[in-house]
Amino acid sequence: MLDYIDLMEKVLKAYSEEDILKYVRRVEENGLEEHGFPRLTANLGILISHGRNLNLKEVFVHMMDLCCREIPTALSKNGKRVGNDFSVKEIVFCLLEAEKSGFVGEEKLSEWKNALKTLNPYETYSAVASTPPEPIGNWAAFGAASEQLRKFAGLGDECGFIENQIKSQLFSFDENGMYRDPNEPIVYDLVTRLQLAVALHFGFDGNCRSELEENLLKSADITLKMQSVTGEIPFGGRSNQFLHNEAFYAAICEFYAGWFKKLGDLRKAGMFKRAARLAAESLLPWLSEEKIRHVKNHYPTDSMIGCEDYAYFDKYMITTASWFYIAHIMSDNSVYEIASPSENENYICFTSEWFHKVFIKYSDYFVEFDTNADTHYDANGIGRIHKRGVFPPLCLSVPFAKAPLYKTETVNPFDFSLCASLNRDGEIIRSSDSRVKYRLVDKKVTDDNAVVEFECLIDNEILFSESCKVSNAGVEITIKGEGNLQLDFPAFFFDGESYSDVTCKDNFVEIIYKGFRCRYTASDKVIDLNQMFTNRNGKYKAFSVAGKNMVSLRVELM
Repeated sequence: MLDYIDLMEKVLKAYSEEDILKYVRRVEENGLEEHGFPRLTANLGILISHGRNLNLKEVFVHMMDLCCREIPTALSKNGKRVGNDFSVKEIVFCLLEAEKSGFVGEEKLSEWKNALKTLNPYETYSAVASTPPEPIGNWAAFGAASEQLRKFAGLGDECGFIENQIKSQLFSFDENGMYRDPNEPIVYDLVTRLQLAVALHFGFDGNCRSELEENLLKSADITLKMQSVTGEIPFGGRSNQFLHNEAFYAAICEFYAGWFKKLGDLRKAGMFKRAARLAAESLLPWLSEEKIRHVKNHYPTDSMIGCEDYAYFDKYMITTASWFYIAHIMSDNSVYEIASPSENENYICFTSEWFHKVFIKYSDYFVEFDTNADTHYDANGIGRIHKRGVFPPLCLSVPFAKAPLYKTETVNPFDFSLCASLNRDGEIIRSSDSRVKYRLVDKKVTDDNAVVEFECLIDNEILFSESCKVSNAGVEITIKGEGNLQLDFPAFFFDGESYSDVTCKDNFVEIIYKGFRCRYTASDKVIDLNQMFTNRNGKYKAFSVAGKNMVSLRVELM
């Protein structure tokens, strides 16, 4: 049985007692400025309620005092977003757990409750939907979940506010029930749906409930099929490649597992239960390291490599524990696990045009293709090739934007992925270029493989065709067209701490990293581009294979 409380405890090991005390002193001096501190407070209190971290009980009580005192007035004091939309839900969770365990006296509990009862949602939260509601960003969903928790705990009853907040989110669902935050980042599809699921789980029953449930139901199948064979959520957009990604995926899968059980679909419930486990267990290697980091690389935490400016350790490390807690409260351990699609199905899955992703799953391999990337973070082309049991970034987990809105060690020469290109009189036109459009030619899944083929165009001129065949033997990419073609590919080189061993010889490149191997076999001699690219996971060398009218590349992971 998966124990999410154990996983929360692993996350808290990333914070020393001195780290926590320093954080407390900052809040004492400056007040609440963001939601990392309430999250740390809440998760610490939840763990103490479950008999863990008992040495920090006195520190926790002081932290909880600070949160309950500061949250109702933090927004007006600071005049800027302070994250109350996120924090209130977390603090209420903690309060309920503390009350249930009885480790805090009634007088202190009453003090905290009375403080939270004074909260006016229209003055506390940053994202307040208009009346009548209009589209507004995902913070409104967090505020709705927070207020629903306050109502559930008997600390408020702002039904009109909750209803309006949720209605404001219903404008943003696509035809598959995925949530369209600006530029369609995958993280904010999943995490926003999770907030709305939390509101449902804790009793939201407004007149838009059925519409909300319809969207969540529509997104169920694609939620399963977007999971990589490594347990990871897809790449795409901001806040990606953090440990909290798979924690909230586990939470939303636990929600779906319980929901489908209630609907009588035990097979689908079991698939979601299994998907939740795969996601949570994918984080165990990261949480078992001596130095635990919040982003999937090994650079020093304070370097912020791989992180947006808002994605600092104190906020995003503890967020992993928050989502594990929601997975814990959503979890129904009477649901029996059944193999998920990422384990026992072969398929090709397309998102809507808004998310512009293709997921290709065959046997132990998983490929993610982006046909209209947000170039603030990603690039067109094959941005991910994973194999079950293999270190995910070894081939590629996320592509390389020329100028990403997260910190990298070096500057990227151009948008880069596993991508095709046409060399036209010295001008290289790459399929990773945002000008290139993709037109589907064919897709099929057989007993032997799964194949997707696109034509790549600029201004309706076909440059070349690109096919991707996934089989037991690996991933084979073939480019066909008229002229001098080439296929560029990355070789994982540095994770922020350790180097790989990269060998290039004739038509062959092999990367060895901590016992794992990635092997590229090309249709012609491989060219070292003598360029380095960086993404959230580390540094990669760039190679290419060229040919007349056709070029191919086979990728094997082991």
